[in-house]
Amino acid sequence: MEFKRKGYLAGIGSGMSWGLDAVMLGIVMGMAPFVEDPCLLLIGGILAAALHDVFAALWMLIIMGAKGRLKEFVPAIKSKDGMWCAFAALFGGPLAMTFDVLAIAEGGAALAATVTACYPLLGTALAMVVLKEKMTLQAWLGLFVCVCGIIWIGYAPNQDTNINVVTGTLLALVAAIGWATEAVVCGYGMKGDKVDPQIALLIREITSGVFYLLVVVPIMAGSWDVISGGYHAVFSSFPVWGLLALTALVGMCSFFMWYTSIDTIGAAKALCLNVTYAFWSVIFSLILLGGDVTMPVAIGSVLIITGVAIATLMSSKKKD
Repeated sequence: MEFKRKGYLAGIGSGMSWGLDAVMLGIVMGMAPFVEDPCLLLIGGILAAALHDVFAALWMLIIMGAKGRLKEFVPAIKSKDGMWCAFAALFGGPLAMTFDVLAIAEGGAALAATVTACYPLLGTALAMVVLKEKMTLQAWLGLFVCVCGIIWIGYAPNQDTNINVVTGTLLALVAAIGWATEAVVCGYGMKGDKVDPQIALLIREITSGVFYLLVVVPIMAGSWDVISGGYHAVFSSFPVWGLLALTALVGMCSFFMWYTSIDTIGAAKALCLNVTYAFWSVIFSLILLGGDVTMPVAIGSVLIITGVAIATLMSSKKKD
């Protein structure tokens, strides 16, 4: 019982911290270099995502080094379980984030947020097939209510005639599949005794950061001048890269709690709890940026909390 409680608390914490991470990353992207520098106007979103994971990898190296556990990295990643965790990292980091950025560019932020909101449903379905996890009808109902709440918060009719709805939807769907697959594949990798959540996260951040720097950024930038110009613009401003490093620390903590939740209560329930990031991003936006709570946000937030209660708390109490 105590073991499961830890998983539920970790899942809630993952959603809370990922909501904060999203708001902080939005603040970084709104700072001068990202909205003024020509190179960052071209690859700002991809470069921010790449540096986010690179900084997160550095944080994990520092933490695991302080714990004396870095020696476990090579044996772990050479194992079959570790390879699965590295494979999961490619789905959740470079694949999902890159396609999400492309979806926003093609179809707009509202469309991308609406389509990617289905990733918990996809992840839960995959968890049932791959990990043989069980979900009650009540849990499915709660998860569906959660997704409706996220869509209610994120969707707004876009009058921009330049957006491509079909392309944007397809790109966002790939992102959703990537995030769903990450949870399930990583859960599969942690089923054995070779990799625990901390080592899994170390593998995840290093794999994602390296792949971003060596593959994704060069492909998306197209030239070394754009890459070097983008890096120079970011690292010439301490407030920018300093806040980005702090944001990465928050994101790293979120992933650690998410992986812990996956390892203790399963990918399906962990996804249900992690998806509350949409609610927490609204809360942290109000705290850090101010503003008023609109009716769609209020209704969507209530739906998310209600859905989580139905999908996890009520169904687990019924089992106990």
